[in-house]
Amino acid sequence: MKLICPNKSLFSDRVLKIVKKKFETKIADLSQNEFDKIYKKYEIILLRFKTFLKYNKKHNIKYILSPTTGTNHIDSNFFKDKRVKIFTLQDEKNFMKTIHASSEFTVLLILFTLRKLVFLNLKKQSNHKQFIGSEINNKIVGIIGFGRIGRKVTKILNAFGAKVLIYDIKKKNIENSKLKFVSLIQLLKRSDIISIHIPLNDQNKNFLNNTNLKYLKKEALIINTSRGEVVNEQHISEFVKKKGIRYTSDVISNENKINKNYLMKSKKNNNYILTPHIAGLTNESIEKTDLYIFNKFIKYYEGK
Repeated sequence: MKLICPNKSLFSDRVLKIVKKKFETKIADLSQNEFDKIYKKYEIILLRFKTFLKYNKKHNIKYILSPTTGTNHIDSNFFKDKRVKIFTLQDEKNFMKTIHASSEFTVLLILFTLRKLVFLNLKKQSNHKQFIGSEINNKIVGIIGFGRIGRKVTKILNAFGAKVLIYDIKKKNIENSKLKFVSLIQLLKRSDIISIHIPLNDQNKNFLNNTNLKYLKKEALIINTSRGEVVNEQHISEFVKKKGIRYTSDVISNENKINKNYLMKSKKNNNYILTPHIAGLTNESIEKTDLYIFNKFIKYYEGK
């Protein structure tokens, strides 16, 4: 069997060595165009979110391995194709409890924005006033989505002394005085900081838009480490300009077609900060997730 991995730099060396011993491989950092020209010849695709896997009926693919919880980088038609078996972390809830990178990065983005580190330039330190920021302590933080990451972020924020409000469509009934569940509108009206932790699906696409963004406090901060498509980025940009809200995100829509992304094309504004989808990229998390997916695949492959 032949395996292709177009994201060499996003996988652990340990797993790539194992892969090379078991299969005929092409492992490199390929551009989207380079990958599109050759992927149909391979039976196994090993990739992360940096590359989009387009569907073509005339393919030889039997297995897709993606150590990610999101799957919007894989054409949805592959999930309907009975010739293909797909391995992702989407439903691996118990295993994902051991992964902490995205939770920690979410808190980092909050601190980074509040402390105005976007302005940091060691060569220009004469005006320290521009670095006078804010603290998490005593801030009202709204958590949208109380799943794995939402829970971990809440725990960390409580340690910082934040007042946390939670919105979850399932309305968890948990007897804990530190957890306060509210409606989405209440959360948006009261929160100084909103952190988004919902999965991307048909129901959650454009979840935050003009209809509910109008309830935000002036100069509220939105943190997005979910997926770019869970917010309407054009509406977000309008509120950044008109209401002075701040938007800090590790994800954007059209991630594999960055030139078509609205925020990337719009005029630069210091009230939004974008990082290149790196929340889950720590040495520890990469190696854990790589090994988990590859071992699950090998168990299935050798068993079959």
